[in-house]
Amino acid sequence: MIPKFLVAGIAGVASTLVFGSAGSAHHGVTGRYDGASPLLISGSVEAATFAPPHPVLTVRVDGAGRVDAQTGRPEEYFGAVIVPEAMVGNSHEIELSPVSMFYRLSEVLEPGDRITLVALRNCLPPHQLRSTWVRLESGEVRSYEGDWAPVVETC
Repeated sequence: MIPKFLVAGIAGVASTLVFGSAGSAHHGVTGRYDGASPLLISGSVEAATFAPPHPVLTVRVDGAGRVDAQTGRPEEYFGAVIVPEAMVGNSHEIELSPVSMFYRLSEVLEPGDRITLVALRNCLPPHQLRSTWVRLESGEVRSYEGDWAPVVETC
């Protein structure tokens, strides 16, 4: 028979290894995000996941978005918001800030809905996109004023 304290110790180490590696494998808040080239992503939501570690939207980019004075959070960027022509016609995953306002999008957002986001690309592989600013089809804007990942002037 194995003593209970030994079983508990082994379980604790195993838990740390399993959950510790999953946490370190997560890439969303590591890296540096290119604030010199903020991307306007506008299109239809194809899929959405609202589970930790953060919400993720898959958007088929149609390029119909427009940049105006109300687009994004200019104080976060070093360059003008651009419409990424090379992304038009393709689907892209965008990670959202891991805050309740974006988790609550699950209550109002469905596949097929139009959405506009301003995203920054991670300078480090796998170069994922993240956004702290979303405009829903209704015109409602959700913007997170906090900073959960470092923004740099150029990659």
